[in-house]
Amino acid sequence: MTRGRLRAVAVAAGIGGAALFVWSLKTVGVAAVAEAMARLGAGFIVIVALGGVRHLVRASAWRLCFDDPRALPLGWSVAAYVSGDAVGNVTPFGIFASEPSKIVLLRHRLAAGEAIPALALENLFYGLTVVAMLAAGTGALLLAFDVTTQVRTAALLIVGGVAGALVAATIAARWMPRLVVPLVAFVARHRERLWAIGALEIAYHVSAVFEIWIAVALITGTPPTLLVAFVLEYVNRTITVVFQFVPMWLGVDEAGTGLMASALGLTGATGVALALARKARIAVWTAVGLLLLSAFRLAPHAPAPPSWPPPSPARE
Repeated sequence: MTRGRLRAVAVAAGIGGAALFVWSLKTVGVAAVAEAMARLGAGFIVIVALGGVRHLVRASAWRLCFDDPRALPLGWSVAAYVSGDAVGNVTPFGIFASEPSKIVLLRHRLAAGEAIPALALENLFYGLTVVAMLAAGTGALLLAFDVTTQVRTAALLIVGGVAGALVAATIAARWMPRLVVPLVAFVARHRERLWAIGALEIAYHVSAVFEIWIAVALITGTPPTLLVAFVLEYVNRTITVVFQFVPMWLGVDEAGTGLMASALGLTGATGVALALARKARIAVWTAVGLLLLSAFRLAPHAPAPPSWPPPSPARE
């Protein structure tokens, strides 16, 4: 899809999302949402801090995907990660802009031949944990809660989508084995790191569940069960994955979280307020990422990275 078409899709999705956002507020009541947000209060600082933790753990996982993690200092990996996500958030291209941006920002410090495979591997490890999260969330929702037929159907569609994605990935790996060569090679060389990378990716999801648990506890005055928090994060992760083309998931997040909150015994206003708190957290870290872009422009350049692949030794 060309950039022009992507932009057109993003604009159309943004307009639809804005309409859905207004509908969500009118359905649950603006006053009820405002009251719920007020109860969140200073707890929003904790929400923002947990957002920072999530950037930190994925940036750390990215470093471990290098043959030599010392090639990318932690500070620069976090800065590139936050800035890349910010670029994706403020443009209509989402992950098509955020991931390449992380490579471009580090171009004076790392050879693309090092940075690209490491980032691809980190996204692969993250994707595997997302698949597990979606499968577990669907099971928890269907087995532990009495949901409507529509919600049950949507959950089963998610399972079908996950299964289809796994089949497609298996076929791609079989027909284009070069796609999995970097992963196989990395596992062969650094098997001892797999547990650490997996633990970091899991920590990303755990912090997200904890964020929801805190937010709902503050909004309602009653801590939810961890199962409720987990299912709400499962819904959030589904929305994030499926509706990447909607800028900042406007409207979709509020409507989806509001409806699921009602299905889990909370109020729709609680769900909408939770979605707005997440959106505000994203806005804060997007602002931080845009400010960090200047650090990449002003920082002295490291020595030029070596070319990739390295030149073959000259024959005499």
